Amino acid sequence: MARLLYQGEPVPLEAGEDVLTALLSAKIDAPHSCRAGVCQTCIHRVVDGTPPETSQNGLTDAQKKLGYFLPCICVPATDLYIVPAEEIGDSYESVVHEIEYLAPDIVRLSLDHDPDFKYRPGQFIELIANKNLKRHYSIASFQEASDYLELHIKLHPRGQMSKYITEDLKIGSKIYIAGPLGTCIYEGIDPDQPIVMVGAGTGLSPLVGIKREALHRSHRGLMRLYHGARTRSGLYMHDYLEALSKSHSNFDYISCRLDSDVEAERDIASVVLDKETNLTDPTFFLCGGPGLVNRLKHDLYMKGVSLKKIRSDVFVPADRSD
Repeated sequence: MARLLYQGEPVPLEAGEDVLTALLSAKIDAPHSCRAGVCQTCIHRVVDGTPPETSQNGLTDAQKKLGYFLPCICVPATDLYIVPAEEIGDSYESVVHEIEYLAPDIVRLSLDHDPDFKYRPGQFIELIANKNLKRHYSIASFQEASDYLELHIKLHPRGQMSKYITEDLKIGSKIYIAGPLGTCIYEGIDPDQPIVMVGAGTGLSPLVGIKREALHRSHRGLMRLYHGARTRSGLYMHDYLEALSKSHSNFDYISCRLDSDVEAERDIASVVLDKETNLTDPTFFLCGGPGLVNRLKHDLYMKGVSLKKIRSDVFVPADRSD
């Protein structure tokens, strides 16, 4: 009979019993609602083992690849070690390789990390300065093409992590990372399928990683990247992306900024909704603050885009003074 481990602890599992029932019987506070594999409230992640294919019905290809499954419809045939969907996992020591200013208030932090630390572009990690100072940042690097983990970090005047990065971190400093998490990745995209990437501020970071993987995989479909910022300096990879659009016929870069003299170029969400007339074929990658991501996700869905074709990474800012 299959064995079940939850966060490293054994959970009794009766023959023919689904995982959610076993968790609840063991007094584990597992979120749930429909108990029919529809609402996805109970979603968890497999760390070791293979969930039944039926327990991943309705999930995206990216979620399936990363081990996500629905406990309420999972009757395991083999041993499973599972954790909550958003559990960050073990931490790894890393060493600062480079700190580079991409804009007055944005730095690129490159980390030399343990080779056992595996990730995909577009996921996010937890950067750990100490037990009381931790922040999540999205990954801009592509592991198969780079030895270093790349993060784009927005600096805030009163931010504790910003202060730590600018005042305490040096080349060669040690810092811990944990994760990764997130399903805003290239996995499962057909090479001929168009992809539309939309990011504001450092929401560009995961999109750069996704773009790097797509080019490495010889993606043939159109790739269009929208980047929005408040000012010209916020378009911190503008020249690089402009050059890339000229050297790759299937890559298109569109910038938007709030201080533009042209009103039609200010609101990135409006620009995307106006320019994207083909809503049937592309997969959309949306990265940035909740306002942008939730608005576009809602509007695209209302225009007929399947939620399975929308992948997102929502940036929720920390309390600047914490």
